[in-house]
Amino acid sequence: MPYMVNPRRNLPLKNQILMVLVRLRLRLPFEYLALQIGISQSALNSTFWRIICLMYAKLKFFVKWPDRNNIRRTIPPVFKQSFLRLTSIIDCFEIFIDRPANLKARAQVYSNYKKHSTVKYLISCSPLGAVTFLSDAWGGRATAIQIVRGSGFISNKYHEPGDQILADRGFTLTDDFAALCGAELLIPAFTKGRKKLTAKEVETTRKVANIRIHVERVIGLIKNRYSILQGPLPITLVKSLTNEVLGETADIDKLVTVCAALINLAPSIVYKENETSEI
Repeated sequence: MPYMVNPRRNLPLKNQILMVLVRLRLRLPFEYLALQIGISQSALNSTFWRIICLMYAKLKFFVKWPDRNNIRRTIPPVFKQSFLRLTSIIDCFEIFIDRPANLKARAQVYSNYKKHSTVKYLISCSPLGAVTFLSDAWGGRATAIQIVRGSGFISNKYHEPGDQILADRGFTLTDDFAALCGAELLIPAFTKGRKKLTAKEVETTRKVANIRIHVERVIGLIKNRYSILQGPLPITLVKSLTNEVLGETADIDKLVTVCAALINLAPSIVYKENETSEI
């Protein structure tokens, strides 16, 4: 019987890692993988999360804020005319999770935009498309402004006076960045009661939009390459009170960080070396 379960079977470490990568990439159910490998589902589940914890410990270093000199040195030539001081492009993305049984928790994670229970992350990518910052998971009800303020992203740890950050219209935090770290947050212009934007505002908005779309491409790459992030993921992976008290990282945050780190180890899809298109 080729698929007989052997509860005492020990998988070599390289096979354990391969199993994890397959599940991340293809979102195959534990039941199917356990049947194919020939071990119990509970043993496979335990192995998966043990390897995720190991990969998180070893790979989280690859999701880091780059040295500013490196950003300046490697910024694509196409940016230099309009955004020479660009260090970060930010956005939020959501991951479907199972609906909580608790009504209060259900309200906290319900996303009006997705019409589903979700967790939401703030992500930053560099001009070259590398993931440079990931917040912890927030409930889908949280706004982009709440997440940016609560994640510690507006800090001298990441930004210096004069740095430029690009974001969507929902990130109305220009004053926060200016006051707390002297950085310049650039978002598409609003009419603010006027009938139309000025010619300069239209041009700046066009340039911001053309570049900001690259963070959406990075988000799409992460979720498409590692389809496990398309969810829904179990609510038990979200940070619990025990995690909070012990200062532990939630399993869902480890999972997302591992996927982002693996993306950073692959060639960027955002810019090619010889790309010369104008913004």
